[in-house]
Amino acid sequence: MVWLDNSSGATITASISSAHTPGGATGFFAVEPLLDTFANNHWERSAKFNETAVIHSGKATVKIPHVRGDDFIVIFSDSFIQVRNAPQVYFG
Repeated sequence: MVWLDNSSGATITASISSAHTPGGATGFFAVEPLLDTFANNHWERSAKFNETAVIHSGKATVKIPHVRGDDFIVIFSDSFIQVRNAPQVYFG
């Protein structure tokens, strides 16, 4: 699962391609700058193949290539951090 954290202070919209993950939703979804939850902040994607994330923040559009299902991406107002192979445990 790709986790996307919105620390930008404003609502962003995000999409992650699913060329290698059948059934994954590819539309743009609003991601609020609120407490992250499993339901609002993850995308089901394969950890074996690269996908592309597209983030709209204000007037800016950023494409993040080489996103895999075990990545954690933090979006700030002017930059992002991509953590590869982030350990993920759902305890809810």
